[in-house]
Amino acid sequence: MTTEMDFAAKYREKLEFPKIIKWLAGLAAFAPSRELLQDLAPKKTLSEAERAIDETTEATDLLRLYPLFNVGACRDIREALRLLELGGVLNSEQLVAVADTCRASRECKDFFSHVKGRFPQLIERAKRLGLFRTIETAVEKAIAPDGQIADGASDRLSNIRHRMRMYERQIQDRLDNFIKNPNTAKFLQEPIVTVRDGRFVVPVKQEYRSSVAGAVHDVSASGATLFVEPLAVMQTNNELARLRLEEEDEVAAILRALSLLVAGSREELEHTLWGLARLDFALCKAKLAEDMRAVPATLNQTGYIDLREARHPLIGAGVVPVDVRLAPKLKIMVITGPNTGGKTVTLKTVGLLTLMALSGLHIPAEYGSQLAFFSQVFADIGDEQSIEQSLSTFSAHLGNIVQIISRADANSLVLLDELGSGTDPTEGAALAMSILEQLYKLGVKTLATTHYSELKSFAYNKEGYTNASVEFDVETLSPTYRLLMGIPGKSNAFSIAEKLGLPAEIIDRAGDFLTADEQQVADLISSLEEHRLQAEQASHEADIRLAEVVEQQRRLKNEELELANKEAEILTKARLQAAEIVKESRRQAEELYQQMKRELKTAGVQNREVQAARSKLQKLQEKLQNNLPAKKYQGDAPAKVEIGQTVEVPKLRQSGIVASLPNDKGELQVQIGVMKVGVKLSDLRIDAQHVRREHTASTRHIMQEKSRYISPEIDLHGLTVEEAIYELDKYLDDAFLASLHQVRVIHGRGTGALKAGVLEYLKNHRLVAGVEQAPFNEGGFGATIVNLK
Repeated sequence: MTTEMDFAAKYREKLEFPKIIKWLAGLAAFAPSRELLQDLAPKKTLSEAERAIDETTEATDLLRLYPLFNVGACRDIREALRLLELGGVLNSEQLVAVADTCRASRECKDFFSHVKGRFPQLIERAKRLGLFRTIETAVEKAIAPDGQIADGASDRLSNIRHRMRMYERQIQDRLDNFIKNPNTAKFLQEPIVTVRDGRFVVPVKQEYRSSVAGAVHDVSASGATLFVEPLAVMQTNNELARLRLEEEDEVAAILRALSLLVAGSREELEHTLWGLARLDFALCKAKLAEDMRAVPATLNQTGYIDLREARHPLIGAGVVPVDVRLAPKLKIMVITGPNTGGKTVTLKTVGLLTLMALSGLHIPAEYGSQLAFFSQVFADIGDEQSIEQSLSTFSAHLGNIVQIISRADANSLVLLDELGSGTDPTEGAALAMSILEQLYKLGVKTLATTHYSELKSFAYNKEGYTNASVEFDVETLSPTYRLLMGIPGKSNAFSIAEKLGLPAEIIDRAGDFLTADEQQVADLISSLEEHRLQAEQASHEADIRLAEVVEQQRRLKNEELELANKEAEILTKARLQAAEIVKESRRQAEELYQQMKRELKTAGVQNREVQAARSKLQKLQEKLQNNLPAKKYQGDAPAKVEIGQTVEVPKLRQSGIVASLPNDKGELQVQIGVMKVGVKLSDLRIDAQHVRREHTASTRHIMQEKSRYISPEIDLHGLTVEEAIYELDKYLDDAFLASLHQVRVIHGRGTGALKAGVLEYLKNHRLVAGVEQAPFNEGGFGATIVNLK
């Protein structure tokens, strides 16, 4: 008996939704997330679908900011957890997999603790992940990178292996002497020491068996060589064999202890495993969106469909974008046009993108696209002729439609391809109109394609119905695959015949055979097409004029901004240079004054000469100050300031924006233009009229512009140290102006020279508060996190 789930799966198959699932599953990091993706299906409520879309959007934004982020080396540890539930003991490989998963959980949890507020759903998932530091540490200590139990796993194991190595050296030394001794070396097939059955032996020639006292552990295939354990090492070999048994017992005890440790957190580990799978699930949805150049669709409950530049994701680079708009009051859309003109692709695009959006995926379309939330999506698309059941194509399609009508309601989307085809055209058209009427009565949103001209006039000027058509280029005799809303398709048979050279009298005579109604429909379509082309031409010309105006405004704005920036930068540099000159002049004057005072005491030089020198220097200082634009400052120094507040710096005759709060010494940073200077709070004044100066506006504008395009990371791969430092210096200035608090510098591992040079440079950089190695899932040793002041 066919269930509702079977019907839903059948319609999704027709719309190729399983291919999207397969695409998604191929992006998964491990089996649990792959299984979650394979179960992806449309949500049952609007709120669930919207939340799923928001999750995809969060993951997309996350990967744009942190493209290297992933769920780490998490492993599918379900089999290990099931074994623990039954009281079993894990092997070293399984324990390493558990530790890897614990580490992945910790790193993900740590990562999201630094991105608070921007990714609420992902952060909430990360909060639910467990921390298993005890398991991580215990497994890392006990199991070496090669998967073997490490000597340090326990004191007893360390002692056992130490003694084993001692015995092995003793045996090796004795056997080395045996094979090098001329008296015994002649008995050997070759001078080597090998191992048989876990015991050290030497290869003795068969004819000298009685000459070498010991036990035979193996014979060569030819029988010419006996592998003998000499009597001299037999006791030591026995001790070594005993220690190997002790080693096995201790390794088993260690594995049991580690398994018990893991078993104590089994349920939390299972919960964490699926938490990591859910995070990877979201990342896969984001990666699919990136692959498809997809965007989030807005869902509604009004039945409104507005797809803008929608693309079928499975067609590839040759896909032609299509616009589909169906207002809430319109229930039925009849799409007509030539065969292979794109009618079926349009239906599949609407259906597939609807299923994707309802499942929480982004859709390959432009921003602003909207889709209605449907509880059911039905489709009758493709040839379903059944030889076994002796059903014709018409019968198969009609059987589908019967099932659809019996299940569809006002919350359903129905897609019908070539409605009424496969039978007598007159009866097929009549049946198609009747089916559309029934679907309209049920309130079902329906898109149907047809080649029957009767359905064009049927949908024209009928309340709740609309026509659409796929465009055909008569000049090239090929479809353009564009969907024209509100206009029924025309057959173009006469135009094509004329283009191909059919005599005019034949074409004219063919027109006489058309009925009055058919001629009226043809004239109506021609009129609508003419008006459409005129409107399209007018719209195109308006778009061109608008684009020219926008471009002109953009150029003017850029020029104005560039001039303002240059003016602010030049003025700020000049004032800073002037201030440095004044400061240096004062220092030199004081040195000169002190020197002359000393000379006065010893040589009796007149004090007025000293005063004359200071007076001359004071005039120089006043001259420098007078060269700066005059500006009045009023009021006392502020008692306190806030970050972002506009202040005056009288010594520089400039205003700026407070970039940091005062420290214990009353010193703070003020952003002036594109520069940041250190001043004292007592040297500041508040603008009495609170007027925002031009250069301040320019500064903020620069900071706003920077923040729009500055990436939170810079990739220095392939650069020399000198090139990297040059690029990094510019980048850090831009990142600071963009108000970024933390950035990532990707330098790679390589020889380590580039990393060393970068770290040395960052250590003393004026804007750097500190550096740290990037987490494993953000580049590890190949990247450095830089915290800005």
